[in-house]
Amino acid sequence: MLSQLDDALIRLRRLWQNPSIDRILVEPDGARLEMSTVLVTDAIHRLQDADPPEVARVGDVAERLDVAPSTASRLVDRAVRAGMVARGTAAADSRHVTLTLTPGGSALLGRAFLFRTRYLEQVLKGWTRDDVATLARLLDRFADAVHTYSGAGGDR
Repeated sequence: MLSQLDDALIRLRRLWQNPSIDRILVEPDGARLEMSTVLVTDAIHRLQDADPPEVARVGDVAERLDVAPSTASRLVDRAVRAGMVARGTAAADSRHVTLTLTPGGSALLGRAFLFRTRYLEQVLKGWTRDDVATLARLLDRFADAVHTYSGAGGDR
């Protein structure tokens, strides 16, 4: 059973290697973005959209993306250079850098979400609502377990 799961997870890399994903990674002016910029904008959005909303900082992005803070810092820098993220200072403590999406970052986030949901609609065509709900529930549970294991000193 674990071998079957391992095989399925390896084959899922196609989700991120889909050639049509370029539609969301190429800006109207022709500039090409990195997939990491999409992930950073998504992380910032999810932090700010939390209940209650959270102020997004580099450390929060690192935790959300499950990467080292130094890696998150480089990814955030790349997103800032691309014009998708803006740095600011926290109102309560000006020593803390906050992150917000620029209008371009919000547009990228929207394109990425639309691409992903349309892609999933096509892939899951013919599946019952119950099957999709079961898949979503189990994948969410699996993602939580992976995050917990990685955060508890599991092999990264």
